[in-house]
Amino acid sequence: MSDEVTIVQTTAPDRISPAAQVRRATLVLAASAVLGALALPWLSTSYATTLAIEIMVAGVFASGINLLVGTTGLVSLGQGMFLGLGGYGIGLGTTVLGLPLWLSVPATLVLVALLAAGIGAVCTRTRGVEFLLITLAFSQMIYGAAIKLRLTNGSDGMSGIPRPDLGFLGLNADSPVVFYYYILVVTVLAVAAVWRVVESPFGSVLAAIRESERRAVAMGYTVSSYKIGAFVVAAVTCAVAGILQSQYTYFINPDSMSWQLSGEGVLMVIIGSTTTVAGPLVGAAVFVLAKQGLSVLTTEYMLFFGIFFMLVVAFFRNGVVEALKSAFRSRP
Repeated sequence: MSDEVTIVQTTAPDRISPAAQVRRATLVLAASAVLGALALPWLSTSYATTLAIEIMVAGVFASGINLLVGTTGLVSLGQGMFLGLGGYGIGLGTTVLGLPLWLSVPATLVLVALLAAGIGAVCTRTRGVEFLLITLAFSQMIYGAAIKLRLTNGSDGMSGIPRPDLGFLGLNADSPVVFYYYILVVTVLAVAAVWRVVESPFGSVLAAIRESERRAVAMGYTVSSYKIGAFVVAAVTCAVAGILQSQYTYFINPDSMSWQLSGEGVLMVIIGSTTTVAGPLVGAAVFVLAKQGLSVLTTEYMLFFGIFFMLVVAFFRNGVVEALKSAFRSRP
């Protein structure tokens, strides 16, 4: 009688692909970030809440810039003017014209969109360094007008810009906690809107233009119209950041539309990542926290901040977010 040998073949469970691991980790991190943001005012100091507000406003601003830099491949030093115009728009609407805020905000965004369409029609005829310089020129023109015009109160700026009236919800927006949640909601909506644009067929065409404008033309796309559209959406997003900023400080002045502010926005995008929607938010967080931390340690913080930025670019060439994704993919 021969012994029967039974061979049991076992198979190792399928490994999760690196892409799936990254998606899973992204969802976990996003959920953690949302929960952390919701709990922040109750678990931290008022100073931390203030920093979080500044990060969110900067994140919305950087998200608008990234629509040009990362998605379309157009580096602009003029987006600060749209941030300033957002603040000045609701300031003029509410304090000068006496309009309610609920009417001043959409009117401001429509006017910014129309102005951006005109400026974009001129700027998008150029590319590369020429585009950067002409957006800088327009920014300086608007900046100069804000200083000279009596309507904008010159270099003294405008004060008394109101926060939203949330009385119908039984809330007071002058409360730091309530205003924090207001900023959080608007930030989520603004970033979600930018993400929707990037993931839409319109965003796919913008990405094609970034990769090869000639190829996009050969495929039959009216490149100029798409670039103007991207310029308008980016401008409106930056104007939303300006509205939030002016409501946060109750104030707006010409410095809010300087080219230096535009440069800081570009730095945030580069630090975070130009390839992801989360990149500008992460870049804004790194930028604001590094700037605040270094300013506490030394009066020469700009020197050390420059060194810090060079180190970030040297070690995270594609941004902090892409570096983290690469590190996660390379895990055994």
